[in-house]
Amino acid sequence: MKVLVIGNIGFDLMAPYLYNEGIETVLVVTTVEPLNAEYADTAYYFESDTEYLPLVELALEEHVDAVISIAGPDVANLRDGHVKETLEKEHGIPVLANPLEAVQIASDKEKTKEFLLKHGFPATLGRVVESRFEAFGVAKEFGYPLVLKLIDHSGGTGMAIVHDRFELIKAMVGAERILIEKYTSGPEFSIEVLNYNGKTLPLLPVFKGYTNHQCIHPMERVKLAPAPLPEVDIARLRSLARDVIGTLNVQPTGDVDIVWSEDGPRILEVNPRFGGVTALSMAASGIISYHALVDMLLGRWNKKEYRFDRHFAADMPVFSDIEIDRVKEILNMDGVFRVKIQKLKQTSGRIALKAKTMHELLGAAKQVATMCDCSTCFTELERLPEKLRAKKLKVVAV
Repeated sequence: MKVLVIGNIGFDLMAPYLYNEGIETVLVVTTVEPLNAEYADTAYYFESDTEYLPLVELALEEHVDAVISIAGPDVANLRDGHVKETLEKEHGIPVLANPLEAVQIASDKEKTKEFLLKHGFPATLGRVVESRFEAFGVAKEFGYPLVLKLIDHSGGTGMAIVHDRFELIKAMVGAERILIEKYTSGPEFSIEVLNYNGKTLPLLPVFKGYTNHQCIHPMERVKLAPAPLPEVDIARLRSLARDVIGTLNVQPTGDVDIVWSEDGPRILEVNPRFGGVTALSMAASGIISYHALVDMLLGRWNKKEYRFDRHFAADMPVFSDIEIDRVKEILNMDGVFRVKIQKLKQTSGRIALKAKTMHELLGAAKQVATMCDCSTCFTELERLPEKLRAKKLKVVAV
């Protein structure tokens, strides 16, 4: 069997599993650095997130038996949705990627809001406006602060929080259509969900801290998994995420962002792809999502056979530059699960940690903090459970 894999982030986890099944791999590298290309039998570099026909042609030229997409941004998922539609309908080649319709809804904030309301899911209050005068009307109705989101952005980008009329006017400059939401405060969670052929498995919730007025990117926050909540609340979050992903038919994977407001959980966003909490979800749940995709491809996906091997896990943003040659050194440290280099506004990457106890996790975090200049992140990690208590949610002692 020969498989084309689109996207190289996470391929280092998928490749050995494919190899053990005797599957030949053709990898499409979509990052600037040819990360993980050495694990593939054949590798190609592809720089476009929008053109899909070259990928269709590559699949046909390589005579592959199937295609798996593990690409990241929503625009790439739209591209791969077209790849799926073309190869499956016109050539009978199975493609493990999100259906085009699901991606079109999830990558558009207005359509996502309409979908959630139509199906009775609890969403944050919001409205799309096309002028500052409409925005003034929404502001009068909702009250400040407000969250402004560009329609076609996701993952914590393209958004601003405004506190008065002057900030609203400034934020609206150059924006043709924008989603305005009532600011909802509370702790935030992400739940990654595996879904294929109606069999849906939500992984353990990740606690991302609480809403803030500084619009700190989710990937620049300290995160903890599983969320230190009673089992009944963990089950509630997992059930909500499962129902959203299943109803929208996001598959093979997606994640749901939820804020727990005073009125209960409210859905912030649905991401039809591997997200920023993938490493943490895998570490806490003990389930390697990339292996699950191979099982789906081979027709043996059965969520009942997957059992959680619970660990404590944390994501530590790193503010100093991470050199490529230091990654192996960091990975050899006790408790380090994954290292990701990703330049954002304030950080250069993040390190996922995994341990059997919270005490061991904090020990590993302290070592990483010393090496990677993130002592403030260690302090934040220690305080996360207490911050949940401050929001009057029941918190499990860790």
